Amino acid sequence: MTNKNVYAYTLQPVSYEVSEAEQRQAQLTIWRSTNKISMKAWGIMAAIAILSILGIVLIKNYSTIFCWVALIAVAIYLLVRKFGLEWYVKRKMNEFPAQNIQGIRLGVQPTGLVMRQKMGTQEGVGSIGWKDMYEWYDTPEFLLINFKVKDQQGAYILPKRMDSRNFAFSTIRKHLKQSVGEAKKI
Repeated sequence: MTNKNVYAYTLQPVSYEVSEAEQRQAQLTIWRSTNKISMKAWGIMAAIAILSILGIVLIKNYSTIFCWVALIAVAIYLLVRKFGLEWYVKRKMNEFPAQNIQGIRLGVQPTGLVMRQKMGTQEGVGSIGWKDMYEWYDTPEFLLINFKVKDQQGAYILPKRMDSRNFAFSTIRKHLKQSVGEAKKI
């Protein structure tokens, strides 16, 4: 059997287990992607820094304290934006416990992702169609797929360790590109 003949969909659902650490890492990665300093802010900071340096160099016989204050304010803004906000976000994430995801099995089908979960003696089955998915991210560590079904939002964090013959990420990417478009950049 050659690679072209391999069945691209799941015959037997695979175990879907995501630890709290993996969930936190995915949340932090997504947050970092949204915490970018805009070009407008960089332009303003550059203008303030250049004017402050020119003021320090060119102004004689006058106090240059306002120039030093402006430079220090730019540095503090950058430090708070880079390190302070991330510390705060990590602290807030730790206030809300993340539950380990266990006992769920996922499969890839032409209609979407199928989830199976044992509930007592019965097994529940749910499906998220490709049309219900509205954005996705492809990082070196995981695939993150956001979906909305009946006004309820949800997400799948699919660690790259799940990529196997029975759960092909290439098939998932193909369907996501067709129904959603290209992956969002992080």
